[in-house]
Amino acid sequence: MTIECLPLILKAKGNILNISTVGASHRGPNLSMYLGAKAAVENFTRCWALELVKDGVRVNCISPGAIETNIWNVTDLSEEEAKKHKESMEKVIPMGRFGTPEEVANVALFLVSNEASYVTGSIYAVDGGAGAP
Repeated sequence: MTIECLPLILKAKGNILNISTVGASHRGPNLSMYLGAKAAVENFTRCWALELVKDGVRVNCISPGAIETNIWNVTDLSEEEAKKHKESMEKVIPMGRFGTPEEVANVALFLVSNEASYVTGSIYAVDGGAGAP
């Protein structure tokens, strides 16, 4: 999609904001294709940032951790199992909770704003510190 939209982005001197996952740098079993694709998104972000900076286009990426969305309600787990799984995940997040969609949106708004005019090629973790250890 970025390649298809690139002529418009270049003309507008816009921003590209990619979405990855904290898992791109903190691997897990049974997620090889998903995490491999997200690692590629982060590498595209860095490469495109270098390639497009001369054209006035900034490229950044958000790498969310566990975010409280409806995806957690679409599992094969029972309600009790889902609750236990969520609680076990919260124990390994330094902030002790899932993030909110609004917290991710706030970082997105910053990255595409003029306040971030000197930011390009960055991967911003929005993960409650999960990627810090």
